[in-house]
Amino acid sequence: MRPDRLLALLLLASALACGGHDDDDKDNELMAPGQNCMACHGFTVAGTVFGSATADSGSGLAGVTVIITDANSVDTTLTTNAAGNFFSGAALALPLKKAAVVRNGTRTDMDGVPAGDCNRCHTLPATGGAAGRIHAP
Repeated sequence: MRPDRLLALLLLASALACGGHDDDDKDNELMAPGQNCMACHGFTVAGTVFGSATADSGSGLAGVTVIITDANSVDTTLTTNAAGNFFSGAALALPLKKAAVVRNGTRTDMDGVPAGDCNRCHTLPATGGAAGRIHAP
């Protein structure tokens, strides 16, 4: 393969690895809503909250509270950013017990949370028994 074509393929692959977003969001907390953050980053928990289970990747919700309860019943409380992303590097005992999403005083609890890479299963199409994207009530 010609070197210029190989370079073009490598650039395309790296752009698609984190959702194909442009350089404005590259390597910051707003990048790649809905993608598996932990595939590239060293977080212990990460994901994106949307308005519905079938929302497109550009419609993450800001200001939503996410509460993660680890195997030792320790809660970690996070708030989604402008892209709907939440993440933390805090130590968590696995398997996680549950997660909750709180918006406008309404709480939705999720049990049976196996690990912190939330967007691995909460994606489109959903995998691993998830019911689509993480979404706020």
